[in-house]
Formats: sequence, structure tokens, C-alpha cells
Amino acid sequence: MAKVLALGGAGFIGSYIVRELLEHGYEVTVVDNFSKYGFINHDFYSHPRFHLKIKDVRALYPAEFKGYDYVLCLAALIGGIRYFHKIPYQIARDNTEILAYAIDCTLAAAPEAVFVYFSSSMVYERMQRPVNEEDALNQPVPITNYGMQKLFGEFLVRGAHQEFGLNYLIVRPFNAVGSGELPEVTAEGHVEFGMAHVIPDFVYKALIKQTPFEIFGDGEQVRTFTHAKDIAEAVRIMLDKNVKNDDFNICGDNTYKIGDLARKIWAKVNPDFSFPGFKHLPAPPADVRFRIGVSEKAKKVLGWEPRYNMDYIIEDTLKFIKHWTETGQK
Repeated sequence: MAKVLALGGAGFIGSYIVRELLEHGYEVTVVDNFSKYGFINHDFYSHPRFHLKIKDVRALYPAEFKGYDYVLCLAALIGGIRYFHKIPYQIARDNTEILAYAIDCTLAAAPEAVFVYFSSSMVYERMQRPVNEEDALNQPVPITNYGMQKLFGEFLVRGAHQEFGLNYLIVRPFNAVGSGELPEVTAEGHVEFGMAHVIPDFVYKALIKQTPFEIFGDGEQVRTFTHAKDIAEAVRIMLDKNVKNDDFNICGDNTYKIGDLARKIWAKVNPDFSFPGFKHLPAPPADVRFRIGVSEKAKKVLGWEPRYNMDYIIEDTLKFIKHWTETGQK
């Protein structure tokens, strides 16, 4: 039975991966400080092969990494487009601190473990065509602190491999979506649009029938979206196959212009109401125009292909956010 230490494993992507691993015979320990949404009582907490430590990663002792076969580094500050520009220094500082500390502890206490770093499609934020894994090292540098930090994190991981023999995997999810993620809500109950990712933001706007419908920029930005179930399955296959010292883009088959996505979500949520038109808000300075990924490597090496389309993604997200708005429960 392989043992997995999932840093940040109670978060959005992490919770899907934990479920997938538990369902396939892994023993999983999650370390999370619940800094984004507060404590979340996931359905897998009572599983006999699951363990939870409520801690900041940087407060762990190196000895707490001992005995694990895999260390998944999901812990990071992450959010939507306004979030990236609201706390750029904090993102770059904290995410680098967390990653470097996790690498050091793995090398010290579990040197044979495979360290799985969750990077981001934002490393490709200046590319103007569909990207593959080779583009990560042959492209213009990112211009947001988040994208740059994620790319630097890849260099940290590879550097630890070259210098100290760290076994690693680099995973780049493309716009993870699905139930479990909420719009950003202040203590006063005000929703800060743009702080969370675009689909939960748009679903909530459609639920409240926001008129006109607020959107950043012209709506011509293009994104590839991936259900977190697909990402979790891809990661589990990597572990099953004992793949290491490699990197993978994990992309769904859902590529949309943001404006078209808004209309599609509105039609799903409000089938009896016409779309109210857009209110175009100023786009942030580093507005990413084009982010489309290619997962041919994952298909070839892992035998993995995405299974969940945009209709399922919208239905899944809508069900979760409606439950949250009606009950106040995550």
C-alpha cells in the first residue's frame, strides 16, 4: 500500500485527488491550514486509510515527511484574475517558501519519495498558440507574479533533482473546474468577482441574474477547462505507473471564448430569460488572451484522456453553488 502525503490536499484540486487515491487503495495523509474557505468537512475524513493534520506546511517538522512514497505539493495561494493582481508579492513569496520547505523536508526525511509539484497553465500565459510540455522551457517569461512563481517552482524542482537526486513529477492542470469551488465572499457577504475562478463566478452571477452581466475586457479571451475529476485520474495513473522525473500538461477538451462561456452558463441557469448583455469592466494589465493546452503526452505515456465536457462541468458547479446559496454549507 503506497503512502501519500498531500500538502494542501483539502483544497479544490487536492480533495478530488485524495478521493481518487483512496478509492484505488492508497493511504493518504492531508496537511492543510484551510486558509481559503475555512475548515471544510470533506466526505473522506472518516475513511480508514485517511489522516488529517491541520497545519501550515511551513510548520511541519522534517520527520513528518518520513515514510511516504509520494509527496504531493498542492499547497499554494491561488485565485482568479483579480486575486493575482491584488497580492502579487504575497503569492510569489509564500508559494516559493512553501515549495522550497516541502522539497527540503522531502530530501531530508523521504529521499526516495516522488515529489509531485502542481504547477499551472499560467506558466504559458504569453503563448499565442496551443502549448505542449516543451514550450514551458522555450517561451517568453510569464508577466504575472503567479505565473512566474509557478514557472520558477518548476526550476526549483528540477534543480533539486539535478543537485540532490530528488525524484519528481510536474503537473500543469489547465483551469481546473467542477463542484467544490465558490465565488469569493467577504465577511459582510459581498461577492468579490474576479477573485475566484471564472466558472464559479459566472455561475453565481447567472444565479443572481446580474444585469448587465459583468465581464473583464472584451470577452474574446480563450481558455481550456478541465474537470478536477479528470485531473485526479491523471495523477492517480502517474502514481500507479510509477512515472517520475517528467512533466505533463493535463487539459480537458473544453476550449471556449470567455464571452461565449458566459452566454452558455446563463442559458443553462436561466433557460427562460434572455441574456442581459455585457458590462465590460477594464481588464487587468496582464490580461491573458490565449491559454490552450495539449495533452498528447499524457495520452501517449499514461493512456489518459479527459472524460468530462462543459455541460457536465456547468451542471456540477451549478448544483454545488445552489446548495451553498440555499444552505450556507460547502
